[in-house]
Amino acid sequence: LGIPASDLPHVFEPYFTTKRTGTGLGLAIARRVIEALGGSIRVESREGEGSRVEIELPPAAGPATKEAR
Repeated sequence: LGIPASDLPHVFEPYFTTKRTGTGLGLAIARRVIEALGGSIRVESREGEGSRVEIELPPAAGPATKEAR
């Protein structure tokens, strides 16, 4: 439960992992996708208690109409 404080600054770095079989790419890729959409991602964690991941995305544009194309 939770991410150690020493690991928290590194969770979005490509190839950072604490797991034997992990690639360390999951959060790095998620961050790139979210930021490419104009959003942001943030992680808060307390070791021994748990973690919270917040993702903020801008409002989606409405569907394109025939006139707007």
